[in-house]
Amino acid sequence: MARLHYTGKVVVQIEKTYEYAGNFGIVFHVSQLVVMPDDRARLRELYISEAKGAHYQVNTMLVALYDRMQAGKRVCEMKVAISQPLNRRQADKLNDQRTYTSGTVGSTAGGPVGLLTKAIVGTAVTAITAYLAKRRLPTHHAGDVIISIQASVSGGIGTQQSSVSTIIKNQG
Repeated sequence: MARLHYTGKVVVQIEKTYEYAGNFGIVFHVSQLVVMPDDRARLRELYISEAKGAHYQVNTMLVALYDRMQAGKRVCEMKVAISQPLNRRQADKLNDQRTYTSGTVGSTAGGPVGLLTKAIVGTAVTAITAYLAKRRLPTHHAGDVIISIQASVSGGIGTQQSSVSTIIKNQG
């Protein structure tokens, strides 16, 4: 099993690293980490080169997710996926998906309301819900980097899983 070194000391065990091509041709570099109970404090020292200037933000997300898992004395398996910068076509495809999703959410909320009340009320609820959903969904641009972290802890009442993701906006 490989180990990740930072400033001369072993920080976290790495089970494996690989690249994954997801939807729309977005390529992610994935690192599978095994975080032992005593390694929590050292997660902030971790340097993932693919994160470049956002490594502090990635470390903060790692620690927050580890704490949310409440691993205690159990081993926590984590996957850190960092995309290559998005190109224009990929960003446009993700934005199209954003528009479709907000429309679907609006229709789902407005349809039943329209059946229970007048059609005009259902249409208004559809429009308002779609607008609010679209505001909450991120807009992607060329050069943005998507970061996703997943965690899993076995034991207690079974396997517990959680994830968090963010977009690092293009600074250029």
